[in-house]
Amino acid sequence: YLKSYLALTLTRAKRAQDAKLVWESVMDSAQTTKDEGTHWAQEDRLWLWYNDTIETHALALRTGSELGTKREKLDGMVQWLFLNKKLNHWKSTRATSEVIYSLTHYLKKTKQLGVKEKISVSLGGKTTHFDFDPSRYTGKKNQIVVAGDKVAANLVPVMIEKSTPGIAFASATWHYSTEKLPQEAVGDFLKVNRKFFKRAAEKSGMKLIPVKNGDEIQVGDEVEVQISLASKHQAEYVHLRDPRAAGFEPIDQVSQHKWDLGIYWYEEVRDNGTNFFFERLPQGQYTFKYRVRASLAGKFRAGPATIQPLYAPEFVGFSEGHEIKIIQQK
Repeated sequence: YLKSYLALTLTRAKRAQDAKLVWESVMDSAQTTKDEGTHWAQEDRLWLWYNDTIETHALALRTGSELGTKREKLDGMVQWLFLNKKLNHWKSTRATSEVIYSLTHYLKKTKQLGVKEKISVSLGGKTTHFDFDPSRYTGKKNQIVVAGDKVAANLVPVMIEKSTPGIAFASATWHYSTEKLPQEAVGDFLKVNRKFFKRAAEKSGMKLIPVKNGDEIQVGDEVEVQISLASKHQAEYVHLRDPRAAGFEPIDQVSQHKWDLGIYWYEEVRDNGTNFFFERLPQGQYTFKYRVRASLAGKFRAGPATIQPLYAPEFVGFSEGHEIKIIQQK
């Protein structure tokens, strides 16, 4: 943040070479990925006003626009800011104002200010054109909805093309219902995997024995459920739901707040599963554990664990499904 201000000050003081050296040291620490764009690691003390992540990234965009940073880096900064806005809420009007001010500089620099945007979507052999006029608000419902009786195999792939410069965000969401369990975990920005382990007492202590899809366990066996969660980008107000197979009962039946792994969440125990609510989910990988006990003999199915931000439901991930057979003790 301070280096950005220093680079701007040096530029306006006619010390362009010094400004370039300062700004290059900032860009050297930037990370650029296809999905997230260009960004920097979070500051250690985020609660300090001058470590505000959004304001810092916005000022970096403004500095880069003025100092002539490469176009792909500027586009990456814009991509990260809008992705962050999609998955989080910004904490201050100051940060929001800085983003708007910086975006104006960016649009002027790239000659996109006041330019009409055109996007075409090809779906099922039909192409729909969207025009975004800078002088007219088109509303929130810029979407194509296909009714259930019109859904067919030729709907995929969905092709999105932008004939004008700049970045566009689009998503394709499919709502469906099926009794077939997923054979593998699926996710992009958010990924979740689930594993079952039978707890067996041995002389050396408790041993965890993996329970694979279709394996048998006995009534009374204690099973540990391990849910691994990976987040590419920080997100807020995230819901992780893990359905419980009907033949199991939870060992811990009290819903409560928990703190571990550097994050805070509320764990809710219900009749049909366990819910995890995260007010803030930082980027990273996490593993959550809880235990259930086999209480009823039979063949049972556990639906996939799903993770989804409440205010950005298109960023969804789910685990594979499981079938477990519980038999009477021999």
